[in-house]
This record gives sequence, structure tokens and C-alpha cells, in this order.
Amino acid sequence: MISIILSTWLVTLAAPLPSVAGQDPSQPDVQVEMNAHELAFEQLMSGAVLEGRFTDDADSGAIPQPDRYTLGRVSKVGGSAWRFEARIEYGGRSFTVPLVLDVLWAGDTPVITLTDKKIPLLGTFSARVLFHGDRYVGTWQGASHGGEMWGLVKSSAVEVVSSDQNWPSFRGAGARGSLPGFETAVEWDVDAGEGILWRTPIAGLAHSSPVIWGDRLFVTSAVREGEESELKVGRYGDIAPVEGEGVHAMKVLCLDKGTGTVLWERTAWTGEPKIMRHPKGSHAASTPATDGQHVVALFASEGLYCYDMQGTPLWSKDLGTLDSGYYMVKTAQWGFASSPVIHDGKVIVQCDLQGDSFLTALDVESGEELWRTARDEVPTWGTPTVDVREGRSQIICNGYKHTGSYDLESGEPLWWIKGGGDIPVPTPVVAHDLIYITSAHGRLAPIYALDAMAEGELDLTHEDVAWSDTRRGNYMQTPIVVGDLLFLCHDAGILTCRDARTGEVHYRERLGGGGTAGFTASAVAADGKLYVTSEEGEVYVVEASKEFKLLAMNGMGETCMATPAISGGVIYWRTRGHVAAVGK
Repeated sequence: MISIILSTWLVTLAAPLPSVAGQDPSQPDVQVEMNAHELAFEQLMSGAVLEGRFTDDADSGAIPQPDRYTLGRVSKVGGSAWRFEARIEYGGRSFTVPLVLDVLWAGDTPVITLTDKKIPLLGTFSARVLFHGDRYVGTWQGASHGGEMWGLVKSSAVEVVSSDQNWPSFRGAGARGSLPGFETAVEWDVDAGEGILWRTPIAGLAHSSPVIWGDRLFVTSAVREGEESELKVGRYGDIAPVEGEGVHAMKVLCLDKGTGTVLWERTAWTGEPKIMRHPKGSHAASTPATDGQHVVALFASEGLYCYDMQGTPLWSKDLGTLDSGYYMVKTAQWGFASSPVIHDGKVIVQCDLQGDSFLTALDVESGEELWRTARDEVPTWGTPTVDVREGRSQIICNGYKHTGSYDLESGEPLWWIKGGGDIPVPTPVVAHDLIYITSAHGRLAPIYALDAMAEGELDLTHEDVAWSDTRRGNYMQTPIVVGDLLFLCHDAGILTCRDARTGEVHYRERLGGGGTAGFTASAVAADGKLYVTSEEGEVYVVEASKEFKLLAMNGMGETCMATPAISGGVIYWRTRGHVAAVGK
């Protein structure tokens, strides 16, 4: 019972409290005092373990029962709103619920107020809990009974990973592909288990990347009925799709980021996919996205699905038949791969198809379509990037006939440029007030560095084009900016380092032995290092500097088409049959 009670008020660990009692909060000295109280509260609660006891008046003669709870990151969002990440243990399962709630103050004392609050899986509760020093005391009330609670706030030995260590969508926030602040591994050994924190088997075939929020990791998979899907990697140029694969189950899975334990698994859709896939493709190629309250997963023509963090289905959306493939041979169906992005309550989806291409924004709470903008575009596979800056909020899309950006609120085009590689795959990247876009195939393989405030129709002579190169662009991989350096990896494993502001080439070096080995997963960076993964599952660790220095090469033990995720100094790979966590 205490698990339910403390879960309730810890998860909702907040409530409206007045400012410092009897004082005008608009006065500067009062605000300084309040800031100090809030900082102390954040430091006390972040990563805290609460150990105490509770009573239940349904059994007046019972001895108070013990309980123990762990909090993750606790931080003020703005005004009286705070974000709490609280671990719940219920029904043999353990998970973290992030909520944004209010904290009010009685003098220097924070009081947690909860009134008829419905908590997923637990029920509806009311509570009043105050904190003073390292102690807490309060009351609780359930549907028909209640009691008291009290105990101590203790520091946890576990390091709290701040919210900036979330990896919410493909290549992380803004598709930047990097996270600072933690030391990451250089060498590891999958067979020996050295440097492998955990390795969890995942059924099916998927090229989608893991995404992370708090202590939860989400992946998708397409599980073929009866037998395993075949995968043909390497550079071989076959355009024919895979036929006759039959029924698949499209799945969304949630794992504990620290242990790899599968917390929940949901089947979004079951049936025979409407569109065939490429021999080196997957029916689960779109990376899911999360904002800490919702998880959205796109399974192409089989629909867009939204869940809460506990796996409860919230809504689904049929986006129609999403037929992507070689536009010059329309029978060459290759499957869909653009990933959704969540920003400011909107789910952004780019759908470039054989038919009517479009960009759309949906309400993340309901799935209602907010706007849809038609795109005169051939099939593409890149994920859109949201860039918000003073004077502009834009969605940037790669393309062939229409590379460009759109207003986040209305979907109206802001700027556009034509031409380039006619099979665009990489996602746009923003750094140094420049937008980096690359594509390949056909006559051109350009790299564009465009002013983030560009307007109207552009060409290579336009003043908003900072620099360009029409021959050295990427076919598959999204580029990455680390400091002042731009790194691009060709699908043959040729790594190029450029000055991000000028385009000057510092080096071009081959990773691996060449031949037919391919590179599809995009590079990620952390701790001054690049991690570049080949389709064969070989990870090249390269110093992120203007001089080429290969630090190590580590095998993942399986083929790997998916871009890894990073959080808190740990790198998470989705390989052919596993999700693996690599760390020091």
C-alpha cells in the first residue's frame, strides 16, 4: 500500500503554494530569498531517496509500514511549475513518470498538495506533504481510507542525469547527434562483455534508432510472422523490393535505460504491409519520438501511433499509403524511413512519396491535424529538423525538387532551393547560424551551408548560401558538427572533416578496407570523439579534431543499420537482434 501512496505524492511531488508568506514577491530581496529556497529544494530532491513509514486508518491496529522511493531529476520549469521524475514500483514493474506540476511555499517550507489526482495504474489520491530540512511529514487519502506518512530525505549514490541528457528523436535534439558532459568508452568487447553494460535481445527487423527520456529507452520493430526477415547489406545497387513476406506485427518497446529490462511492449498493428521494402531496408525504419509524456511511432502506411510513457494507447492516425521508392522506376518500392519529431506540442511528419508529398503538423495530445502543406517532391527518406531562434521558428526539410523550410505554426514556405542528389536521405543539421544539407545520387552530390534566416528562392550564387560543394555530399549519412568542425561520412566509409564555417577540407580518410562494405548509420559524437558505425557492425572511434586519428575499432557482433543514441556517457546501439548499452 505504501508503494501506492508514496508513488502518488512523489510522482505528483508538487502543488500550488503561495510565495513567501506575508511578503510581496515582486520585491527584489524577496525574490532573491525565494531563489535560494528553490535552489536548495532542487538540490535536496534531485536524486534523493525517501525512506519512511505510513499508516492506514483502514487497519487502526496495524504497525506503520516501511517504504522507500527514489527520485530522478527535479527542476523548476518556470513560474510555480516544476518537473519531477519519480520512480514507481508497482505490480512487479519499475518505471519513471515525469510530470510538470506546481510547487508553492509557506515561508521557507515547500508543501506538496495533491487533490483527487489520478495517477496511472495507481488510482486517485489526495495528499498534503511538507518538507523541512531532511525530513518530510504528511497525510494521504485514497478512495475510502487514508493515513499519515513521515520519513527522511537521503542523498542517493546514483548520479542524476539531467534532462539535457535526453535523446528524444532521430539523432537527438535538433538532430545534432552529440551530447557533452560525460566521459564515453573508447574500447569494448561484446564477446567478452567488457564495456557492455547490458545487451537485450529484440525480435524482428528494425533500422529505427533508440530514443531516450529519463531512465526509459524506446525502440520499434517489425516482427515477421513465422520466420525471420532476411537482410542484405553492402553496396550492391539492387533496386528490386522484397516480395511475399506476409504478415508482420509492428511493435513499440520500452526498456529500462539502466538495465535493459523490457518494461512494456505494445503491438501497434498486425497485417501484411501495403508497401514492400528494399532488401537492406525495414518496415520499422522510422525512429520514434518522445517528449517525456508521449511516445509516437510511425509505421509508414500502417499508421502513426501515440502512447503515454506507461504504454497506454492514446491515439492513432492513418496518413494514407506512404509509397516511397525510386521515382524513375515506381515499381521499386523501398519502404518509408522519415521519422516524426515532437516540438512544442506538435508532431511533425514529412511524407515525400511517389504520389502527393506533404509536410504535416499534428496535435500531440489528440492526433488532430493542425496543418498540412503540399510538397512538389519525389520520394525522400530524411527526417525534418526543427530550428527555433529569435525571429523564426522553422521546420527544415531535405529534398530534390524542394529542399527548404516552413513556418512551424502555419506550414508556410520560408525559403527553398532546387536540385542536388535525387535520392535525399540525410537530415538537415543546424550550427553556427548555418543550416547544413547534403544529398547524393544522380549527377550531383551537394553540400549546402545556408543562412538560418534565409528567405525566398535560393541558388548557389545567393548571398544566403555561405558555401557549397556540388561533388562531396553524403548519400545515406546525416553529417555532424562538433565545435568548429563538420564531419561527413560517405556510404563507402570515406570520412571528411571540414571547417564548418568556410567549408575548407582538413582531411579525407577511409575507414575500413573499402570494397563493398557500406556505411548507413549516421555518426554520433561525445567526449571529443566520433562514433562511426558500418553496416557490418564495426564501430570506428575517431578523435573529433582537424587531424585524423583513429582511436579504436570495436565490433558490435551483428550487422547495424541504425544510428545509436547517447545519454549520460552511455552509447546505445540497435543492432540486428539486440539493443546494447556501451559505457565505461
